[in-house]
Amino acid sequence: MATNITTIYRARTERIQTATRYRTNTQIILLFGTVVFTLVVIGLGATISASSTVGINWEYGQYHFFMRQLLGVGLGMLVLAATSRVPYQLYQRYANVLFGGALLLLFMVLLFGVRVGGSARWLRLGPVGFEPSELAKFAVIVLMASLITRGSGVFDDVKSYASALLLVVGSVGLLLLMQPDFGTTVLIAICAFMVLWVGGAPPRYMAGTAVAGLIGAILLAVMAPYRLDRLRGFLDPWGDAADTGYQLIQSWVALGTGGLWGVGPGNSRARWFYLPNAHTDFIFAIIGEEIGLVGGLFVITLFVVLVVLGWMVARRAPDHFGQMMAAGITAWLGFQGLINVGGVLGWMPITGITLPFISYGVSSLVVNMGALGVLLNVARQGGNPVRMRK
Repeated sequence: MATNITTIYRARTERIQTATRYRTNTQIILLFGTVVFTLVVIGLGATISASSTVGINWEYGQYHFFMRQLLGVGLGMLVLAATSRVPYQLYQRYANVLFGGALLLLFMVLLFGVRVGGSARWLRLGPVGFEPSELAKFAVIVLMASLITRGSGVFDDVKSYASALLLVVGSVGLLLLMQPDFGTTVLIAICAFMVLWVGGAPPRYMAGTAVAGLIGAILLAVMAPYRLDRLRGFLDPWGDAADTGYQLIQSWVALGTGGLWGVGPGNSRARWFYLPNAHTDFIFAIIGEEIGLVGGLFVITLFVVLVVLGWMVARRAPDHFGQMMAAGITAWLGFQGLINVGGVLGWMPITGITLPFISYGVSSLVVNMGALGVLLNVARQGGNPVRMRK
């Protein structure tokens, strides 16, 4: 009799726990959807305004870039729907293939890449263009998480740790720097660092990695003339306001013009060729000009919520691979947003990195939506979390 009561009680408790997990998972997924939907809508509104003058000037038409971005939203939704249904554990099985494919595409960029703005970052097949560095971000996160999960001895000694970093981050970083694409290289290094931290890398290894990465970033920044110019423009934009500091100063002018509530959607003056790359790297300045400080803070708040939700997914992931995947993707989207907004505000050097879900860029938008789908799949399976490694 007592055994039957205990069995019934346990079964009832398990049903309640399962229902609670399902309800929490559903709430997280719905919040994710709401946040990203809002970011995408804001991005479409900013794109139709910021890109209209460029489209007219290039004789593509006023709505050319907006229609392409709208197509990207549609493709991104399809990719998100697909990746959210694929068990994330499958990526561990094909991590090497995914990483090898990303390396191959990056190498092909060096041979056949389309040069835009001084960098060859695009592969183009007819009217279709793709930026392989977007896929490389995801591939690095997957392979690093997979190597740690397999127990391949990454943390056994300094030699194994350094070899893994050079194999994964070093190879991708080298190909990216040859394009050149310093901003994405830094972002990928940050994502790998987050995966290592969540994966349980010893503190002394993490400290050494941080110091080496900082020194390497400084050396790379001052070795290339164009990167050194960007650094000078960041440190003293008024020292050469017509050249190295021009873009940042025009960004400040746009943000200052917007004031608290903005000049209204579609009324930006900066988009009339005062602010370079207004529809891509500096779209946040257009948002600040048109919908003001309030609108800009709203966008930043959405990204903060996105990061918090991503961290919740990582905490609730059912295994360590899921934790590292979720943490890596969250770091990717969060730090990319931080670096972009920081550059627009003059808090960080300009890197050429776009604002996720908002800046114009079809391949970036589609890959970001796909990564979000993976995050949602981890969220759907979450609820029986393992402890994060120390």
